[in-house]
Amino acid sequence: MKPMYLGDSARQLYGVYHAPAAPGRGTSGVLLCYPGIQEYNAAHWAFRRLAAMLARDGHHVLRFDYTGTGDSAGEVEQGSPAIWQQDIEQAAAELRDISGARRLSIVGMRIGATLASLACQKMLEARRLLLWEPVVRGETYVRELESWDKRRNLLLLHAVRSRGRRDELLGHPFSTSLRQELESLDLCREGAPRAERVSILVSEERSDYQSLRASLDRAGLTTSLRVVKEAASSSGADAADKPMLSSAVLIAISQELRDELVA
Repeated sequence: MKPMYLGDSARQLYGVYHAPAAPGRGTSGVLLCYPGIQEYNAAHWAFRRLAAMLARDGHHVLRFDYTGTGDSAGEVEQGSPAIWQQDIEQAAAELRDISGARRLSIVGMRIGATLASLACQKMLEARRLLLWEPVVRGETYVRELESWDKRRNLLLLHAVRSRGRRDELLGHPFSTSLRQELESLDLCREGAPRAERVSILVSEERSDYQSLRASLDRAGLTTSLRVVKEAASSSGADAADKPMLSSAVLIAISQELRDELVA
């Protein structure tokens, strides 16, 4: 495990590279894209464990923090879906240099899955694109964050301050412009990502996941939708706080990527 900073001094991203346990086994690189800052803490342990599992399998793995989040440079207010897609491209370029792989597999969770898919429409080409509990429609995502925020404030006896739209959600700045950009996202309306294969991994059957798969199928992509019952669900009111401790979805992701190892 090697911590590093990516990019130039004007906009440095913090990342952690996990070298393959068997050097020389292959040139498979896997880029991990975290969910948004509101769900970052809950997902962090799972991403560390997933990175270690994939490196043990023989992949070069890089996980990183978006602009204005975690240990990367900038303030939260400087981030946006467009900026975070550029961050994904920057991290992908770094991983290509490290691994020697021309094309990478990309795993994204929640809004990270959405951003990864969008980046693959515009800038990247992936061998495999794994969408873990993807945010299909931004409006639904924002409503979920607002619901979690309201419940947290009720528990903390801040009910009066939580009325109406706020410029903060779950303890992090949430500007009007960011809200509008997120609400405008809809993977079913966007173009198809450039990927050899897309895998959608979810904890429950939902109509928006089925719609996303149908949209990708119509675009001619090889797509699968897999329900992993122990995967962390995005529907619980305290999902943003509760650590994701399930092993089943991590094992499923590892299995999905094993055929990408090049002897």
